[in-house]
Amino acid sequence: MIGQPIPPNAPPNLVLNCIPSRDTQADWSWQAALDSGAIPAISSLHLPDSVDLRDDRWPVSTQGSSGACVGFATADGVLRYHFAKKAAIDIAVRLSPRFIWMADKETDELTSYPTTFIEQEGAQPKRALEIARQYGCALDDDLPMEGPLWQGTAEAFYAKAATFRIASFHNLGVNPTVWRKWLATNGPILTRLNVDPGWLALGPDGELERHDPGAVLGGHAVCVVGYRRDGGFIVRNSWGPGWGDQGFAYPSADYVKAAFNEGYGVVV
Repeated sequence: MIGQPIPPNAPPNLVLNCIPSRDTQADWSWQAALDSGAIPAISSLHLPDSVDLRDDRWPVSTQGSSGACVGFATADGVLRYHFAKKAAIDIAVRLSPRFIWMADKETDELTSYPTTFIEQEGAQPKRALEIARQYGCALDDDLPMEGPLWQGTAEAFYAKAATFRIASFHNLGVNPTVWRKWLATNGPILTRLNVDPGWLALGPDGELERHDPGAVLGGHAVCVVGYRRDGGFIVRNSWGPGWGDQGFAYPSADYVKAAFNEGYGVVV
């Protein structure tokens, strides 16, 4: 992490290496998802008061000292929810953060040298979804965060991964109204935020009211899994159940608008 002192009660050995996605001006929008019929239209007047997509059999995982936040937010967050809802897997089955994280870094065009094995090198949320659209996602049993690489053929690996290929992804911006509509009609949102000391040292109540833009420590990817009656959101992190409220945060809409700078939803 860079730039600011680390709060003493922050989780140890964190890597904040989620970098901004490139070429977002070319992304398919929320409106494109509506126009295509991929998601149902819903009026703000008919939105539920709250949405909570959490499940007791979908506990928060931990990325440990790895820089794999994009992999966790994508594979263990957005994709796991959608493919469980589609009945392709049980919600208790994990998809592979390692695959998304490493493939993201291996296939980007940001550098002229390999970065897959360099912890501090960053990954992009949008690139993670490009991987999921083109190739799908491996099962965690086939490519765990810690353990051996795949021992079979590339053909067999990618044939299995294709089971978990998404149809499209859509740029939702950082619009609380659009986020609520997406959460109510389709599912979780992959996001990127600028982490400040308050996020790092979040207490067990999980509440986040104000973001400090002058004390940003780095970029981080997380998964939004709901919203509350008070207008705030429910965010699933990948720092284990000891952070926040069993691994979840509850940023206000003002905090989201100040700290978050990307939002993507997927269609399977």
